[in-house]
Amino acid sequence: MKPLYLAIALSTLDHVFFSGARLGVLLYAAQLTASPMLVGLTSALFTIPSVFTSVGMGRWSDRVGARKPMQIGSAVMLAGGAIAFFWRDLIGLCVASAVIGSGFNLFFIAHQRLIGQYGKPEDRVTNFSLLSLGYSISGFIGPLLAGFAIDAIGHAASLLALSFVTVIPIAVIALDKLEFPSDRLRAPAPAQKGAGMLSLLSEPAMRRLYGMSTLAQGTWSIVIFLVPVYGTQIGLSASRIGLLMGSFSLATVAVRLFLPFLSRRLTPWQLLIVSLAAAASAFIGIPLVTQMQPLAAVVFWLGLGLGIAGPMSQALLYEVAPAERVGEALGLRVLMMNTSHSAVPLLTGAMGTAVGVGPVFWVLAATLLGGCYATRAQWRAGRRGRRPAASE
Repeated sequence: MKPLYLAIALSTLDHVFFSGARLGVLLYAAQLTASPMLVGLTSALFTIPSVFTSVGMGRWSDRVGARKPMQIGSAVMLAGGAIAFFWRDLIGLCVASAVIGSGFNLFFIAHQRLIGQYGKPEDRVTNFSLLSLGYSISGFIGPLLAGFAIDAIGHAASLLALSFVTVIPIAVIALDKLEFPSDRLRAPAPAQKGAGMLSLLSEPAMRRLYGMSTLAQGTWSIVIFLVPVYGTQIGLSASRIGLLMGSFSLATVAVRLFLPFLSRRLTPWQLLIVSLAAAASAFIGIPLVTQMQPLAAVVFWLGLGLGIAGPMSQALLYEVAPAERVGEALGLRVLMMNTSHSAVPLLTGAMGTAVGVGPVFWVLAATLLGGCYATRAQWRAGRRGRRPAASE
């Protein structure tokens, strides 16, 4: 197997557990009669610790390479599944969420940098599209397995069972079966003046990229959190909610199969804006349906939109970031992503407790449309084939 494909297969396995665990923890917390606010807290804890560690993880992967962070990250995720099984209350779920999320974040940052090193620079869009396809497949399989496992063997046992898929990446890396190419990027110089983390945002293109990426990832976390909560409120079973989330992931697979075709007709910036506009229209529609079939169709449309955002923003990051600071830029991107993953469940959980879940979807739709409008300069630049000026 080619190293690229094997690396994607390993990340797909880890993401099967991560995506399944997020749904499993949410449903477990709801089964323990937690309020929407507490359910949001368990979801946010998958990413809260990573907000404070992502840049450091990126710099560490620059120094030691991807091998050790990927192996340690997988092992930490396995430990998180054991915690959820043996510590069966809300506190235990919160600890398990933080441990699983931290392990996957460590794996994710190092792995993304590794994927960018395979092949030539012009191969990166294809590489990240394939990686995103792997995540889409695992995003379909993980919630589906979690939903049926919960119905069959219970919440705690299902989390432990799913965690054993992380043993495969641990073993493959330990047995030296995956090729880790030598770094072709220079490590950043810590003492260099102006090389602080926030200096990456001095370029307008970097600011726009981070802003759009954060919006897209925040929207993704809303899907992971609010759609299962909404499904529970309208009386769907765990297996039906798993199928609902699976339809979202299936849509991301479908749209990524056609992403090379789409990228030849629209610029990456234009595709990012189209992605968020489609997500906004889906959020408008979700509270208007309560039956499984039409709700699955709306969620599928949501997946078609959001499936574009990930690979485009990943490929653009290598294009616009300073060559010697790609690892740090990846860490900053993940920091912003995880900040949105942490804040969105807490804020939407509090809003859902106060006014109900339905109005929250409409507020989020308005936010996404506002983000699309704010990034219109990149859209116009893409149409004219030039970089936008800093003042745009």
